[in-house]
Amino acid sequence: MQKLDRTGIASSIAGSIGVPMLNGSAPNQQASNLSINGQTAVSVPALTAQVIPSPASEPVGTPTDCLLLKNMFDPATEIDPEFDLDIKDEVQEECSNFGRVKHIHVEKHSAGYVYLQFETVEAAVTAQRAMHMRWFACRLISAKFLQPREYEAKFKGET
Repeated sequence: MQKLDRTGIASSIAGSIGVPMLNGSAPNQQASNLSINGQTAVSVPALTAQVIPSPASEPVGTPTDCLLLKNMFDPATEIDPEFDLDIKDEVQEECSNFGRVKHIHVEKHSAGYVYLQFETVEAAVTAQRAMHMRWFACRLISAKFLQPREYEAKFKGET
């Protein structure tokens, strides 16, 4: 688990869900008055809610032996031209704790996608549970099952 940390931690719940915070306040505040029995009692700032898609709201799919890890990296911020090999080695090492990994592919020019195929569905389920909603390099990972036909179509001849 320590090996996958790369660099960084989540520093606050607000920052981790994408709500910008500055000295405990959020932007776009407007005052609202609370009334009790028809009399103004308290003036309270109103917050505008922002809907931000998160890995928690994404369905993880029907268990299979194939997984897609999302948000593992941002290619625009990677410095080493062979960063994908480092990520591949780290993910291979970590996911081997859950069972034999038959195939792994880091999609270098993606939204941080790492594809995995395990020897068994049980191993993939254990890996999915361990990796989903886990922090890696200041990024929240989503782990979703892929149907074997999707996986095989993408990696024809490699698996």
